[in-house]
Amino acid sequence: MTDPFTSLAGLKRGLLSDQIYELMKSMIKDGTLPPGEQLVESQLAKRMQVSQAPVREALKQLSHEGLVSHVRHLGNFVASYSEEEFAQAKAARAELEAIAGRLACGNLSAEARARLSDLIEQMHGAAEAGDLDAFRELDFTFHRSVVEAGGNSYLPRMWDILEPSLRSMHVLGDPSFAGDWHEVAEWHRSLLDRLDGDDAQAASDLFRAHASGTLLEGDEDQSR
Repeated sequence: MTDPFTSLAGLKRGLLSDQIYELMKSMIKDGTLPPGEQLVESQLAKRMQVSQAPVREALKQLSHEGLVSHVRHLGNFVASYSEEEFAQAKAARAELEAIAGRLACGNLSAEARARLSDLIEQMHGAAEAGDLDAFRELDFTFHRSVVEAGGNSYLPRMWDILEPSLRSMHVLGDPSFAGDWHEVAEWHRSLLDRLDGDDAQAASDLFRAHASGTLLEGDEDQSR
């Protein structure tokens, strides 16, 4: 299996810390670097064929964003989350999406709307194929796309901080969900339909309810 870290070998030093940061953030988000895994600076530098300085800078930035935890005398670890932290992340996500829904309502570009609609169709395709991993990635992409469509440059950064905990706790694409994944895709269509309207508060409320798992009263958990 190809070591993803070797993709940085040979890059110019001036951009190394930024590129190492982006690579490691992506690996944390997709689970290649799972919660709790130790990140040994010297080993990472050796695998990437770089000095330890840019690795150290990348780890500092990841730690600042909450994606990496530094434990004194033990080193750096991919952040892991307690039940309380998970609950806090879920609550923060609900408020973040409420803001994004309010900002994006009535302001979607034709390109953004087409992208969101296409993601919903791809969700149906993944549901038809029984490909939960693909469905999950599409789900994350849909919600991040709405966050980006809100036009506030800080919201995507906040989403990046939350996403690893949402992934590790299966907040989106929960493999234990026993319902109809086509129905889950249609929940997202109802979100998109609300963004097409002109009631920003209603959009905010719907996105908050969706993220909180209360989109439709009486239905099964809908925290996807």
